[in-house]
Amino acid sequence: MMELVGNVVDAAIGWLMQSILGSFCGQMKVWIREVGLAEDVEKLKSEMRNMEMVLAASLRRNIDNKPLAQSLDDLRELLYDAEDVMDELDYYWLQQQIEKGEGCNVVAGSNPEPSYASSPMLSSPYQLISSARSQITSWVSSGRKRKREEEHTTDSTMLPFEIKLDISKRINGIVNNLQKIGHFVQGFLQLEISCLEFTSNQRQSVYRNRRLTTSVPIELKVYGRDADRDKIIELLVNDETSGLRVLPVVGIGGIGKTTLARFVYQDQRIIDHFDLKIWICVSTNFNEVRLTLEILEHVCKDRQEYKGVSNFNLLQEILLKYIRGKRFLIIFDDMWEDRDRSGWDNLLAPLKHSQVTGSVVLATTRRNSVAEMIGTMDAFQIIGLDEKEFWLFFKACAFGNEDYVGHPSLQSIGRQIAKALKGCPLAARSVGALLNRNVNYEHWRTIQDKWKSLQV
Repeated sequence: MMELVGNVVDAAIGWLMQSILGSFCGQMKVWIREVGLAEDVEKLKSEMRNMEMVLAASLRRNIDNKPLAQSLDDLRELLYDAEDVMDELDYYWLQQQIEKGEGCNVVAGSNPEPSYASSPMLSSPYQLISSARSQITSWVSSGRKRKREEEHTTDSTMLPFEIKLDISKRINGIVNNLQKIGHFVQGFLQLEISCLEFTSNQRQSVYRNRRLTTSVPIELKVYGRDADRDKIIELLVNDETSGLRVLPVVGIGGIGKTTLARFVYQDQRIIDHFDLKIWICVSTNFNEVRLTLEILEHVCKDRQEYKGVSNFNLLQEILLKYIRGKRFLIIFDDMWEDRDRSGWDNLLAPLKHSQVTGSVVLATTRRNSVAEMIGTMDAFQIIGLDEKEFWLFFKACAFGNEDYVGHPSLQSIGRQIAKALKGCPLAARSVGALLNRNVNYEHWRTIQDKWKSLQV
């Protein structure tokens, strides 16, 4: 067991802590103070340093305790959440540097690949922009007077209240959970004698804020995914193999997994083929009881039948009664859990007893490890949009119209910026919104200059 603890804490947790703590420095630190998040960030730094000491002590002990090992695994996932928050702060910081019209020294680099689909993909749209932070050597005046400069100067160091509140809540949630794990680990290591009672609910997985998704289309038009949609639908409807099939759909954050899943879910061929369609947003809080209840909400109209039932076995028996004679498609969107194979098997148990062939589960995930754990079919990999479709989407975001044929100089600048985004739809949406605020040559050229300097 000590070997397991060492493996979990040693590389992954240690590297994550150093990476996150290293983010709070220089211009970024000044900006965090200016936007009013310094107190929250300092609490996070302090709690992470406390955890470093606790973890160092854990590696010196020979521990054979499953709840402790689970807590250390939870800590690793919690640090991924903290890293995501820092990536977002990086994103907003760099966005505001662009809005202020400040320049930066140009760092020479290689030209982007001509094809977005074949270009190396960054791990998330936030990192698409924030990866350039380390390349910024100094910010200097651009020497260019922008219109309404005073307005930009006033607002440039402000975050919208909703964003600031959300980030503050998430940081404090992470801090609270770090404290819980710290007390839990210290109790087992006898590093701190306290009157805390370690009850079963302290052995549960750390709570994490869940990202919510829905099957209702958000996009008025889906760009460049017709072929992917048709391939997935063919996999779902043209195989009458007995037994429940599970198709993982894998791609980096922001690449369009949920959008593609919605596109499939709403297609008439799917509606005609399956008796039941069920959409479940899983996110990071995998809990088989919660997920079973959400499936029941789709298939059982009389909620009194399962209202107040907490026994997992009874819930599964109720579910089995309603799906036994149905061919169904269940979409589990945004799957993260890649360690609890038994929990996944328990969740699927009643679904495997349908008396009709052809039922399928489709799960979207960023992690190949999830696909390997749950898939009964080869994972369907999503890559960036091809150049033609991505340019149409980018124009819709930046100009407000995919058919824009106005100023040739703006089109030229737009194409160069679009190429740097490597086919990532979420990045196009974010950058396009920034360009759309002022559709003129001066504004766009300024953003293009910053993009070249940042070597995105």
